Amino acid sequence: MIWLEGVGCQRDGSIVLDAVSLGVARSEIIVIEGGASSGKSTLLELAAVVRMPDRGAVWFAGRNTASLQRASLPFVRRNIGYCTEDPLLLPEDSVLANVMMALAVRGESPARAEQAARDALALVKASELVNRQVASLSSGQKRAVALARSVAGPPPLVVADEPAAGFGDEARAIVAAALVAARNQGAAVLAATADTALADALVRVGGRRIHLDQGRIAGAPAMGLVPALTPSPVPEAQARVITLQVDKDEENILPPATRGPR
Repeated sequence: MIWLEGVGCQRDGSIVLDAVSLGVARSEIIVIEGGASSGKSTLLELAAVVRMPDRGAVWFAGRNTASLQRASLPFVRRNIGYCTEDPLLLPEDSVLANVMMALAVRGESPARAEQAARDALALVKASELVNRQVASLSSGQKRAVALARSVAGPPPLVVADEPAAGFGDEARAIVAAALVAARNQGAAVLAATADTALADALVRVGGRRIHLDQGRIAGAPAMGLVPALTPSPVPEAQARVITLQVDKDEENILPPATRGPR
């Protein structure tokens, strides 16, 4: 589903990521662990295609995102559920409208978008917030809604940056269950956390743990970091990718050794 190939980033002249390579297949969870300034958030920004690497490449659904025209990038991003510690919600809209929007831009009908949004809110135990205006919510409630929006559907790729930071045991278990449910429905899930309890919970249900230290992946041989990117068949009703409309001269296919699902 997504393949980051030798990606590197700098900020203010300092190296934030240094030649990181990893892939996430459909129906897989990868947990990135690391302390402050390890590069976790930057890595997830690249995976969510909200930032481009200074070097290396990010392949999504078999296409190099750097080769696409700027106008094509929103078509990639709408297939990614991106959840950050600072919820990216529309404060004047209702909770239901915020979650439905993520599904509407992926082409779901209003009826399907509403049902999937309600299901996602139920998954994160936030059904009672459905008609509330986002501006009236607490910070914890906003984060729950943002998580629901990122897993609603689910999209082909879920990217979650510190989804349980500061949460207690009960809320952490809800976060883990939501990410696992997205995985079980065919999504590729990439989560970053400094919360060992959340990482352990995801690993116990089949997640793969990778440690990031000072912008580099540690604790595993380089060739062992990339899983086989040939997923098991996913039923039609589950996660799907909207075909990107690009010109022929933009299309850049992965070499055979690293080709992901199209």
